[in-house]
Amino acid sequence: MLSRRHFTGLAAAAVATPFVRAGIQSAAAHPETLGFGSAYDACPPDPTAVVLGSPGFEVGADATQALQSAVDEASRRGIANKLGDILGGARDFPLGDGGGVVFVPPGTYSLSAPIDVHDSVRIIGFGRRRPRFVLAPNSPGYAGSVPRDVFSFRRRPVGGPVSYANNDTFGSGLINVDVAIGPGNPRAIAVRFGGAQLCLLQDLDLDVGDGWAGIDHNANLIQRVRVRGGAVGFNAYAASAGWPTTVLDCRFTGQRETAIRTNNDAKLVLVRTVLAGVPRGVECVPAQFLHLYLHGCVLEDVAEGIVMNDSDQLPGATDPRIRNSNQLNLVNSVVRRTPTVLTLAQSGRRTSARDGGIDLNYGLRITDALSAREARAEGVAMSQRTPDRDVLTTDVPALPSVSTWVSVADVAARMGRTIGAGGDDLPVFQAAVDRHENVFVPIGEYMLAGTLRLRQHTNLIGLHPRQTWLRTPDGTPYFGDPDRPRALVETPLGGRNIVHGLGLDTARNTPGAVNISWRSERGSYLADIGTQFVKWHPDDVPGGDPGYTYKGKHKYGIWVRGGGGVLSNIWSSNGWADNGLLVESSSVPTSAYELSIEHHQHREVVLRQVSGWQFFGLQTEDHIYGWQSQAVELDRCQHLLFANSVLFRVATVLGPYPYGVGLRNCHDIVFRGTRGYRDKTPEFTQWGAAVTDVRSGRSVPDPEFAVLTIR
Repeated sequence: MLSRRHFTGLAAAAVATPFVRAGIQSAAAHPETLGFGSAYDACPPDPTAVVLGSPGFEVGADATQALQSAVDEASRRGIANKLGDILGGARDFPLGDGGGVVFVPPGTYSLSAPIDVHDSVRIIGFGRRRPRFVLAPNSPGYAGSVPRDVFSFRRRPVGGPVSYANNDTFGSGLINVDVAIGPGNPRAIAVRFGGAQLCLLQDLDLDVGDGWAGIDHNANLIQRVRVRGGAVGFNAYAASAGWPTTVLDCRFTGQRETAIRTNNDAKLVLVRTVLAGVPRGVECVPAQFLHLYLHGCVLEDVAEGIVMNDSDQLPGATDPRIRNSNQLNLVNSVVRRTPTVLTLAQSGRRTSARDGGIDLNYGLRITDALSAREARAEGVAMSQRTPDRDVLTTDVPALPSVSTWVSVADVAARMGRTIGAGGDDLPVFQAAVDRHENVFVPIGEYMLAGTLRLRQHTNLIGLHPRQTWLRTPDGTPYFGDPDRPRALVETPLGGRNIVHGLGLDTARNTPGAVNISWRSERGSYLADIGTQFVKWHPDDVPGGDPGYTYKGKHKYGIWVRGGGGVLSNIWSSNGWADNGLLVESSSVPTSAYELSIEHHQHREVVLRQVSGWQFFGLQTEDHIYGWQSQAVELDRCQHLLFANSVLFRVATVLGPYPYGVGLRNCHDIVFRGTRGYRDKTPEFTQWGAAVTDVRSGRSVPDPEFAVLTIR
């Protein structure tokens, strides 16, 4: 976590500072705080999931066919229930995206061919020891000239061609399993990852051995994943459709070529991640710019830490927007036995470092922005110091043991009630959270005609935000007044809560509805959350483009009131709301990982009187009619960090917007890495300015930069 000293000092460093002799730290000074064990110690009580090994999905000596059949059945159930339907028939996609959950019991399973993980299907292992999939030695097709995957995230529309996951793929996951590649499979990839929002690789050990790569391509969140061996640990690209990817609490060790290789326009955020025992930690392929941010990371026994292209040697580098798209930030991190931290490939310039703490950046640095002292510099800036002892200490809470979960369906049965059948399920849900600390919500659709209020230590847990929905009945008077907003789910001020794996839908004719009111304290966790998917469009546009007819008048999406903690893998796309994420009056130290806030009419992210928040991999998006939507608004804020943000405007927007980030009465704001430029219709897709002080009128016009500090 960055202290105030880091915000005002290290983050603002615009010129290289001399080496400071740092005390050499042993590995014991940065102990592992993660057990990397099983995240689900027992089978979650969800009768709608498909269980590998159950009747119809029996496993023989080779589990390939049984596992694929289980994934196919989960997808079929999702198509039938339409709970994951997003596109609604638009863009020639049929109704129903499929999706569901496959549970895998503990054990070792042999595979001999790829497993297609269809759109919105999640494979989740359970048991005191995670289940393990092993690609059998010398499996057919894994020794040729083309890399071949073991698990592959796919898009499979009904009646349409099967393709790799793309920007119409949501909610897929490979969770809490291990994958090992047996000998004789030199072109094997453990996982071909992909997707647009809410996609996960989580709690995995990938033992690649003599295979080619652990992870190929990327989607949203890679968390608590260890990759051992292989030629490449992670072969990274721009996540579909150009989003950032967050690599959180991961380990890459023993690769033959490089731990991470970045390809076209990769935008990576690495937090508390170790790269060790490799020739290169991160390398960028030739002719590509790179958006790379590392925070609290350790590079150990790495010959060349980071290898990237010289900014002035990139194709099109005479355009400052292209040149400044090459961005590196290495923040509050540690190097050990890594003699060269940064190598610039074309010039051969090398930046060396001694063992210890390090802060380094490369690219355009804008300091004292929006003031008379504003200055610009380019190139490498580095400082060294004694590292923080807790650099690898995670701030992400663990889910409680599955053995302590109580299913809301069991509470309903004891009450003699039926839930998920269209009636008001709020009395059952409220009884469940009043009586039990850890409440599990199975896949289904549940109607809440009022606010579900959690207690101080209530945890509300689902496993799939595109298949597990809490919905507001349409037209409910309780949610009718936009000037008296009421939440579908509310946590208490100062609570310590987990809300996980749920979809929240506030319906249409409910202008006073809020998806969630979050007031929980430090140590709380709001994660894997989706809202209803609606693109805003004006009243004079008929329905059908892009496929939605409702034009609502809501004010609120996700509303944080005095709370914080950890927010992770959230997709707020309820476009009729005035904003997607509103944070007010919060000084709770907060880390926000991989938030996607999209499609809102006026503003995507709004912060008012907020301090001590860090955003890692924030992504916002306007759309065809939402061209007058501001990406971020800051009002009376201080001590904020935005790391590798993607403030995106689609190619079809109908007009320009003067700035991406507007602020008033703010100080100690740091942006480290940003994407605010596209070469498609740049007169519309590039922000008029990156940041503007709306009171003074001062602006920073540069849409791309490595560091921007506002004192």
